[in-house]
Amino acid sequence: MTSADAARLAALLLQLSDRHPIPAVAGSDLDGVEPRLLRSLRARGILIERADLRDAGDTVIIADGSGGLVEVDPETGEVVRIDDPQSVRHHDIDFAALCREIRKQSGLTGPGPVEIAARIWRLGRHAAGARTAEVCLVRGLRPHRVQEALDRIRGAIAAEIPVVLVSLSACDLPPSALRQIEGARAVLAQAQTLLAHDPDRPFAMAFGQVRLPAPRGGPEARLRIDRTGRRALFDGAELAIEHRDFGAFVLLAEEAADTGGFVSNDRIAAALKAATGHDSNPEQVDRCVHRLRNALRNHAGPRDVPKDGFIERRSRIGARLRLPAEAIGFLD
Repeated sequence: MTSADAARLAALLLQLSDRHPIPAVAGSDLDGVEPRLLRSLRARGILIERADLRDAGDTVIIADGSGGLVEVDPETGEVVRIDDPQSVRHHDIDFAALCREIRKQSGLTGPGPVEIAARIWRLGRHAAGARTAEVCLVRGLRPHRVQEALDRIRGAIAAEIPVVLVSLSACDLPPSALRQIEGARAVLAQAQTLLAHDPDRPFAMAFGQVRLPAPRGGPEARLRIDRTGRRALFDGAELAIEHRDFGAFVLLAEEAADTGGFVSNDRIAAALKAATGHDSNPEQVDRCVHRLRNALRNHAGPRDVPKDGFIERRSRIGARLRLPAEAIGFLD
């Protein structure tokens, strides 16, 4: 089976599982699926074949004793052999078994999988370097259900632990709902985009590509950023960051709090364009970094700030804020 075929089947089962009640998988949906994979899904309990083969018409479908199926007309007794038995078989999806397989194939650890509320499953813990997050799968995530889902999750998982909220289908949430998720130290991801497309592990999800929520920062945090109020404080003093540069500064801080890597020139240029409405070139990126360095060097509470203002610049790569993750906090 190709990775495309495996991914198609995995995506189908996830899409069907997002509905309520979860519909059966029709035989036509399994066209082209290798028997080996189908047998594997049955053995793992993900797909459960329905025993009732009676169709919606006036005929009855029964097994012929040799592993095949025949269609019988009860009135005439006419028997017609079904050349493709798979086309009339239906399977139910065992969502608990599906969650177990996602956890196993994705390499999650810790508590789980366990149902913590209707349509919400805690799958386990994902680690990215020294940082970890709990992964929760949510069925039927809609704008009016976001806060309820977050309340249920935080009732089971401590507030200081970041959460990856996985939606089983595409959900275009409004900014207000996204702010609710961010405020709960969670990040939203779509299951379909996380599938690793591995034919041997069709339900594996690449959680490594998810940017984990940045730490809030404890009392030792030197840099605190209020993204909503567009303010940044360093050692308790507000930084004089120009409006056009604030988005780029947030990118640097988020990256430093996450993996400590570089923010590319393209991302900085995009942040400048979002603030000014004009395209930005490499020279303007350089100027932005220079202004941010000055803001950190000239803040009202000088304390061992280096000449580069903690911002490392590589002209062909981007820029990096050289502050440890525990020194950076974000205000809700």
